[in-house]
Amino acid sequence: MVAVNYPFIEGHESKHRPGLIASTERLHATHGLYVVAMVTTARAGVRKDDVQIGDWRKAGLPNPCVVRAARLVTMNEAMIGRRVGTLTSKDRNAVAAMLKAYLH
Repeated sequence: MVAVNYPFIEGHESKHRPGLIASTERLHATHGLYVVAMVTTARAGVRKDDVQIGDWRKAGLPNPCVVRAARLVTMNEAMIGRRVGTLTSKDRNAVAAMLKAYLH
């Protein structure tokens, strides 16, 4: 879990929020890029493909949040802020399963 300025879909603005680095180190080593998934409180509503972060405190989050699997962006290292926390194995596996459903 890292701090990022996550872009809005419209592409004109961004919002400082946590993000989950969803790509492997291989992408970073080869291209200097990361795939980042949006993390949100989902106050406007949870979507069926959102993955609830069970241990949100360990993830470094101030409130319960979800990983929004349908909202992925590619960022370079300069766009990635400080590390805020880590996901538990259970949360990481749940996110990986949802991403696999979309990406494989």
